[in-house]
Amino acid sequence: MGRSTSAVRLSRALSVLPQHTLEDRRELVGLLASACKGADLVVNSVLTRPYHLLVEDPTPWAAVCLIPQSSTDAFPAFGAPSLPLGPRYHRLTHVARRQWEWHCARGSVNRVRRDGGLGPLGLRSPLRAMGASNPILYPFSPSLVPPPADWPAHCHMTGFWYWDRTTWQPPADLRAFVENGTPPVVFTMGSLWPLYRRYGVLRMTWEAVRKAGRRMVFAGSRYGEELPPGVFQVDEVDHRWLFPRASCVIHHGGLGTMSQALRAGIPQMSVPALVDQPYFAERLTALGVASAPVPLAGLSASKFAASLDECLGNPDLVRRAAHVARSVRAEPGVARGAEVVESWVDAGCPGG
Repeated sequence: MGRSTSAVRLSRALSVLPQHTLEDRRELVGLLASACKGADLVVNSVLTRPYHLLVEDPTPWAAVCLIPQSSTDAFPAFGAPSLPLGPRYHRLTHVARRQWEWHCARGSVNRVRRDGGLGPLGLRSPLRAMGASNPILYPFSPSLVPPPADWPAHCHMTGFWYWDRTTWQPPADLRAFVENGTPPVVFTMGSLWPLYRRYGVLRMTWEAVRKAGRRMVFAGSRYGEELPPGVFQVDEVDHRWLFPRASCVIHHGGLGTMSQALRAGIPQMSVPALVDQPYFAERLTALGVASAPVPLAGLSASKFAASLDECLGNPDLVRRAAHVARSVRAEPGVARGAEVVESWVDAGCPGG
């Protein structure tokens, strides 16, 4: 079966994004190694990995991952096909993913090591230490992703990490719009809004919201577009203030936006496009707090409107969202993450 026209357009749009060359990766490894030189501990993200720590004597490190990546029999590695082949297949996909990631980075790491007078590292992926001997922190709620029982001992699902701004105040016109009428639908695509804009998603969203008899707050840049009377546009807004005042949130499936909606206890609808977004969109629907996701590839006005109608009209989503919110609010995500790292350092970074 051939790909849809929308899927082809999305593929072409992504193909024009800047691509890192081998020299770019080598330079990045070198810069990170220099920045971390002499550190007592490094906490790296999923974007940096611990590669830069391998170019000299190892520095103790912990990792933060935004998608579940630890080896398990319970489900396949992120990006691997979901095949009915059982636990051994699941475990094998995790090993293969670690080896593939190391294959992509090994040349850059070893080039920097040779420049520093060190010998090259072998084929076995050092990323297997993530969660086994080195802590790996997952900054999301076990309500959303129940941690498998066979995860390594140093895997920690902490709860979401929130940045709560104490000084932010809503503009007077935004407050008036939100509070003088029925709770609006909130539409936000985060940092990927330029990509979504190319597909006319704003107009499609407003048409569906209008047909549902609702108002809308659009969080994002309008790029000169004229907005109808029922839409309020704001470039930047504190989700902690806005989301509890909304009827539902339409978003791209990003971890930060959906975590704020989960804490607010309101139904969600997702339009995922890239990387972790389809995964989290499916998890939200399985959790019972979101309508069926509408992927950007293959997006149509009818699918969009049907999902929004479900999001606004299904009382089970409202009840379930309120229930999950109580659990999410009780999880001390940032404090738990800090406690894990501090305890590991206090214990002498065993295995690190």
